[in-house]
Amino acid sequence: MEGLIVDQEQQEIERAKRSNPFNYTDEQFAIRDKAVRDMHRDHPKIPFKWLEWLYDTIQNMPPEKVDDIIKNNLWDGIINTTRLTGGTLQNCCEIINNEIGEVNSFVLNE
Repeated sequence: MEGLIVDQEQQEIERAKRSNPFNYTDEQFAIRDKAVRDMHRDHPKIPFKWLEWLYDTIQNMPPEKVDDIIKNNLWDGIINTTRLTGGTLQNCCEIINNEIGEVNSFVLNE
């Protein structure tokens, strides 16, 4: 192994890259990071990822839609009424909805 010369770039491990689905610039990332840190300081019990999601959602939504959500209290309503949100599991394949007495059966793959 005498005289083995390896280029410095070949030895370096590629650094992790930050996910950027909204194509933020470095300046926009700095603004986002500060806003999320401030929200986390003001609301420490809310998970950090939720705050990031909230910022991205509001930032990339038309202002008219945000105003509509706020004015009409749309966050207070039920989002999905077709989803079963209660009941008891029995025999690992039946869900009994206690509110209306409905039983839904599911077949498990064997």
